[in-house]
Order: sequence, then structure tokens, then C-alpha cells
Amino acid sequence: MIKQVIMILSCFVGVMLSHAASGEYLKPLATVKMLGSIKAPEDVSAIAKVGSFLVIGADEGVGKDENENFIQVLKKFGNNYKVDRNILLFKGNKTDGREMDIEGIAVEGDTVFVVGSHSSKRQRIKSNKKYKKNRKNFREDKIEDEKNRDWLYRLTLNSQGIDSDKQKISLRKILKKDKVLKIFSQIPSKENGVDIEGIAVKEGWLYLGFRGPVFRGNYVPVMKLKFEAPKKYKLLYVNLGGRGIRDMTHVSNGFIIVAGPVGDGPASYQLYHWDGKDVIEGKNRTPKDIGKVKLLGEILPPKNGKAEGIVVLEENDASYEIIIVYDGIKNGGAQRFSVAKQ
Repeated sequence: MIKQVIMILSCFVGVMLSHAASGEYLKPLATVKMLGSIKAPEDVSAIAKVGSFLVIGADEGVGKDENENFIQVLKKFGNNYKVDRNILLFKGNKTDGREMDIEGIAVEGDTVFVVGSHSSKRQRIKSNKKYKKNRKNFREDKIEDEKNRDWLYRLTLNSQGIDSDKQKISLRKILKKDKVLKIFSQIPSKENGVDIEGIAVKEGWLYLGFRGPVFRGNYVPVMKLKFEAPKKYKLLYVNLGGRGIRDMTHVSNGFIIVAGPVGDGPASYQLYHWDGKDVIEGKNRTPKDIGKVKLLGEILPPKNGKAEGIVVLEENDASYEIIIVYDGIKNGGAQRFSVAKQ
């Protein structure tokens, strides 16, 4: 009964999105083309930069087989990036149960980290199914865990962009034991359940950003850990005005976060800077100890697009040059921006 009540309240929180102070819309400098084999409309789900390469996660059908998905390396080609079918870091396939749930990619040096959502799901309501079958989807026994979502990879790339070492761990058992996230690990991701979508790495520490849950007061968890010792983690909290983390990446003095809705309902997308400190206040915390979050601007996705990934190409004293990719747009609909640090 308690679990059912929490599930209902969690869904309510996911819908009741409060908004941070509105900022100006970011104006794209240019559209960045990703040339090559990516063909399905919903394909680029994550992006990161390794030297002159871009590493992308293609979460839906790629190439000739729409059941395949990839972590793939793109070479710079003028102002655009070209997919090279000869450089594949990993390939998954829905038909044989090896589909990869690719939600976030982060890079430090020649090391690449890729994370799955570690989330549960509920079957969608479909118009071609009978009414009674659709209603059954709301039952607790229709909530499913998927093993292909429960992983965190570490890859080492050589100068040609090819992986020379690959390791994998899972965070599922950790999430199920955590005193904060335990109950949310049993709730479908789009209903304010556990859903890891962002990942950044800084000085060897991984920061895993959650799309959900979003807690009362609009606090969103970020899990800080070392790949070699994931059980020694710490939960930090950031406030994004009711939104969850859709992606994040490190910069010199913290992180840039793409924030968006937890569920499938309408909500705006925003870009934030976070200094990496826990934002929760307390009478024994000084202003210097409390984390700072700053709104950098509103993101206006192309039609049918959802802001899904971010990479920083360059950073100077005044601004960040970034690329944002979108779910629902062919080839990710990549756009380049110059964002003032403010």
C-alpha cells in the first residue's frame, strides 16, 4: 500500500513542474551535420568529444538494420562530422536481446564512460490493442526491469579512436539499497522513477545526473562516484526548477546541465551552470558551502525535438561553444551555440 501511494505521489510530482526564472532563448550559430550511416529519426541520444573526434550514442535504428544501435566515433569533416562505419565502440541489437540503452557519454583524456538509465518501464498504451489490455498496463505487475539498461561502461581509446580496453559495471544493486532512491528504483522512469540520463567526469570522479526522481522542493539527485569503487558514492542535489537532468558535461568551474521534463508531458528545456556542490541549505552550512545554480538560457528545440545531449567544443573567459543534439530529429538535429558565462 505504501509503495502504491508513493508511486501516485511521484507521478503527481512529475507533472507539477514549477519553472525557474525565465531566461533568453539561445540562438544557434549553425546546424552541425553528422554525415554517414545514421538514418532513423530518433537516433542520437548522447554525445561527447575526444580530441578531434565526437563520440555519439545512437539509441535507435542505425544503418541498414533498424534494430541495431551503436556507440560510434565521428571524424571532423570541415565544419561537420562524418560517421565512419569502421570505428564502432559497441553495437547492440534488439532482436537478440543485446540492445544498448545509451543515455549519456562522458570523456576525460582518452577514457570514455557510457551509462544506461538503470530504469524500469511500463508498456505504452497503444490504439491497436484492446481496451482491457491497455488498462492492464497500469497494474503493478506490468512494471518491468530491463537488464540492457543496467550498466556503466569504461572504454579507453587509442589515437585512431578505437577502443583498446573495455570494462563494465552495474549500479542496479546499489540503487535498490539506497535509502533515498530505493523506492524510486521500482517506479517507471517516465513516472518519476529512477532514470539516469546525464554523465560527466571531472578529476576521475563520475557525476551521474538523474532525469528522475525530482523531489519535493525541485531537488534532483546527482550521484558522485569512482568507477573502481561505486559503492563509495555520494548523492548531491541540484535545483532545476522542477526539471530533471537530460544531460550534463564538465567545464572549468563546474558543470553545464541540460534540464527538461521528467515525463512525457510538455515543459521547457533550459541550460544551467552548476558549481558541483550540494545545493541543500542548513543552519550549519555557510553560503560558501552551498552549491550555486545559474540559468544560462532557454533552449528552443527544433519541431518535434527534445534536447537530449550536450558537448563543449571550446571554452574561454567569456563563453562556451557547445553542440546540443535532440531526440526525435534526424541525425540528432545538432546545433552549435555560443553561450555567455554571465
